[in-house]
Amino acid sequence: MRLFFSIPFSEAVRDALCAAIDRIRPCCGQGRFTPRENLHLTLVFLGEVPPERLAEAKAAMAEAPGRSFPLEIGGMGCFNRRGGSLYWAGVERSEPLCALYDTLCEALRRRGFQIEERPYRPHLTLVRQAVLKSGCDRTALTVPVLRTRADSLSLMCSELWDGRRVYTEIAGRELVGAE
Repeated sequence: MRLFFSIPFSEAVRDALCAAIDRIRPCCGQGRFTPRENLHLTLVFLGEVPPERLAEAKAAMAEAPGRSFPLEIGGMGCFNRRGGSLYWAGVERSEPLCALYDTLCEALRRRGFQIEERPYRPHLTLVRQAVLKSGCDRTALTVPVLRTRADSLSLMCSELWDGRRVYTEIAGRELVGAE
């Protein structure tokens, strides 16, 4: 099972992100755009996990802070890669977001999961393998500031179906109360 933890988004936030993707699309000669249903904020990517370790991953999720908190999304960045760039919307590195990430990572490490050592850089992938057209209007390559709340945490399974990634929530919990 290919697993990751994420913060899902409301339909209103997905609408705004899809509008940003629609503005980017004409600038790309090629690219794989993130489908609406796959828009989320990844917290921790676990990769391939044997099914018998699923209970441990769920137990780690139960240890994460349980308070809802504000999220601010906006701007755009790029990771240059061979075969096309990855364009993403930024997410503010707030104290509650980093606390959730840190606590979740620590709970997973205690259970023997391998977690990336590089610093957490919160972002939302909008398009992969993007090659921009020459002369495109780069002012389209932005995401206006979106303010929302992180009010739930999900453990997701990523599967490849007919050549496309499908994400399915296999466990979730609400984040309640105000931070």
